[in-house]
Amino acid sequence: MKCKFKFNETFTGDDVPKKTKWIYSLSGIGRDAAYTLISLFFLTYIQYTGVLDEAQYALQFGVITAIIVVARIWDGINDPMIGSIIENTHWKWGKYKPWIFLGAVTTSIALLVLFLVRPVGWGFVAIFGVFYLLWEITFTFNDIAYWSMLPSLTSKEKQRNELTTMVTVFAAVGAFAVGGIVPMITAGNAVMSYQMIAIVVTTIFFISQVVLVLACKERERDIEAEKKQPKVSVVEMFRLMGTNRQLFWVALIIFTYYLGSALLNSFGLNYFYFSVDYSNGGTLMFLFTVVYAAGTIVSQAIYPLLAKKWSRSQLINYSFMAIVAGYTLFFFVGNIGPLTFLPLHILVIAPIGVLIFAGQGIFYLTILIMITNTIEYNQWTTGERKESIVFAIRPLAAKFSSSLQQGIVYVFLLAGGVLGISNQIAEYERLKALGAMTSTEVLD
Repeated sequence: MKCKFKFNETFTGDDVPKKTKWIYSLSGIGRDAAYTLISLFFLTYIQYTGVLDEAQYALQFGVITAIIVVARIWDGINDPMIGSIIENTHWKWGKYKPWIFLGAVTTSIALLVLFLVRPVGWGFVAIFGVFYLLWEITFTFNDIAYWSMLPSLTSKEKQRNELTTMVTVFAAVGAFAVGGIVPMITAGNAVMSYQMIAIVVTTIFFISQVVLVLACKERERDIEAEKKQPKVSVVEMFRLMGTNRQLFWVALIIFTYYLGSALLNSFGLNYFYFSVDYSNGGTLMFLFTVVYAAGTIVSQAIYPLLAKKWSRSQLINYSFMAIVAGYTLFFFVGNIGPLTFLPLHILVIAPIGVLIFAGQGIFYLTILIMITNTIEYNQWTTGERKESIVFAIRPLAAKFSSSLQQGIVYVFLLAGGVLGISNQIAEYERLKALGAMTSTEVLD
């Protein structure tokens, strides 16, 4: 019997095969679920599951934070190098699918080791240093190949926009699913819960990437057109920002936006643990994540209608005012400060969350459109478009802001006394994993 799958099968023209369109888009669920588990919750896993020495908890947590900061800066710098490797190779399987598959295999191994291998203290720090760096590099191979495959599938703007929308929606499903479920089920049995989640997420991620490789077709390559594409490098990115002032300011805005958004996500679970309690804080964060998802998705879905009514400048101003209003109101919520007078209840924080997340959704989409406009500005001033270099600046800004965010989080957790309390909780969770305590005792 002949195999139904042909790894190197391609299609011609601008019409993306239906099977390729749907499988490619659906695979985003597993990818973003895996990314969210590491980027949003792995430090929380370290903080609350007893993998660090109780006596050297803050020091070892600081070393891990430093490793993450360095790894993410390096990840941003090596993006162009990895992109160049992918761009200049062509396997029998195709141009992108081999890197998607190889990245998925090694990423899955690294993810499982990070959650399942649990030496305590400096042994864990060493394991973390090796496999976190491996995860950063290998996921980047998968990520760049995956996103580079999207524009290669069609040059029709309508089809490309439709495919981009589908990928974005399914990616959001994966991210919000992990972002909502993890806080709700981990407290009181954190070690086992995180390990089971890691196994499930890794399985979904790996299977989705294998199905993509087996069932999706790449578009037949135009070698001559590829040769004309400008080479991307970090030096060229900064040079372009120096000559294109619009791009410089947009890049700075993106950096600041990613930093603020990442800080909100990073402090989120700790905020709810300490504002409510360790037992119920995760459930409230789950409900807040639902608001996060709804506010973001709905605002982005109605963006075309808003864009017809208001200019980009107005959308930036209105969305920014909504974000500022939301954060200001949140400052007065809870019972952990002298100025807090609004109750920490879902009926109070839900509308505040809608202000923040709907504002962020509109702000982010507007900025992405403004990035595209800087390409036209660059062509007008220099005669060159340089799309690939301009579009590479967004992930670079995201990774640089992420590295700064990790350092800020550590400083505030340490200065605020959070690490001292979470150290004790982590010891209880470790004893629960060994069978020396019950979940009820941990939560009490």
